[in-house]
Amino acid sequence: MARFVNPIVLVTRPEADAQRFVDALRAVSGQFDVITSPAFENEALSVDMPDFDTAIFTSQAGVAQAPRGNGRPAFCVGDATANAATDAGYVSVSAGGSADDLVALILRQRPDDALLHIRGAIARGDITKSLNEAGLRCQDVVVYRKATRGPSQTARDALESSEMVIIPLFSAETVSILENWPLHFGGCVVVAISDAVAGASRVLSPLNILVSDANDMRAMAQATARLIA
Repeated sequence: MARFVNPIVLVTRPEADAQRFVDALRAVSGQFDVITSPAFENEALSVDMPDFDTAIFTSQAGVAQAPRGNGRPAFCVGDATANAATDAGYVSVSAGGSADDLVALILRQRPDDALLHIRGAIARGDITKSLNEAGLRCQDVVVYRKATRGPSQTARDALESSEMVIIPLFSAETVSILENWPLHFGGCVVVAISDAVAGASRVLSPLNILVSDANDMRAMAQATARLIA
């Protein structure tokens, strides 16, 4: 696919995550303009945290709302989440993929511990149910929820212009939010973090959809950079 000269990159992640992605992209790409318009922000919930021996994390947001690890193990869905868990004091291991990969990893190791899935209000796949049905001891606790946001005026203007807009998408849930934005995405190119997200993105009817080589932010930055001259 042809590269675009000084395109707009529309980043729909929460502010802190968006900035990390933009920094990673600038390190490997040509010139681009960036618009940050979060599709959602994570809102912490007040909960009673159950006792646990080993944590399960399917997002960095879950790690941010969890207690300090203090050397406890943590099973994590991907590398970025595992790095966040390590920074929070856990001894983390990454499944390097999806929720199904995470369940498979835990079942291979079959820890005889009190497991706790520390997660958001919306989760793909019932990890706790799968592990309990396999004979492990697992609870879950919802520590944050995603509060959806509408598009900023700057994002509206960009999508209504004739300029090339590249949209990196990190989850199918984000796609479902963008689907409800009163905007057209037919002139955009989507960079999807996985085949599953690419499939979900078809509902936006973009000009084209490219898929990252790996399910992490660095690979997403590299995939996006390949579109920028």
